[in-house]
Amino acid sequence: MDLALRIVGLAARVLLALGLVCLLLGGYLAWQTLSFNSAAVSVTGELVSYHEFQEDGEPRFRPRVRFETPDGSIHTVTGQLAYTGKRYPVGARLPVLYQEGTPGKARIATFFDNWLGATVAAVVGLLSLAGGLLVRRGRRAA
Repeated sequence: MDLALRIVGLAARVLLALGLVCLLLGGYLAWQTLSFNSAAVSVTGELVSYHEFQEDGEPRFRPRVRFETPDGSIHTVTGQLAYTGKRYPVGARLPVLYQEGTPGKARIATFFDNWLGATVAAVVGLLSLAGGLLVRRGRRAA
C-alpha cells in the first residue's frame, strides 16, 4: 500500500511539473507571437502553390503565399504548419505579417500559423496541472 501511495505521489508531481513546463512554453510562444505581431506590417498575399511532401507515407501540404511590400518588392512565404489537404484554393487571398526590413521572415497571419502552438501548450499545461492537483487531492483523501 505504501508503494502505491508513493507512486501516486510521484505521478502527481510529474503532472504538476509537466503542467508548469507546458504553461511556461505556452506563455513564451504567445509572447513571441505578440512581439512579432506588434511591430509587423500587415499585407494581403495570394496563395500561389503548395509545398507538397510525404510524411509517414501520407501527403502533406504547406501553403506558399506571394505578397508585395510597399516598396514594390515581391516575396514568397511558406506556411509553418503542414496540412493533410489543400486548405485554401490556389489564388485565395491570405493575410501576411512581416517585420519592416525583413520581409523574408514573413508569416501567414492565420490562427494555425501563429497561435496554435501557444494554445496547445497552454491547454496541455492547464489539463496537466488540473490532473496533478486532482491526483494529490485523491492521495490525501486515501
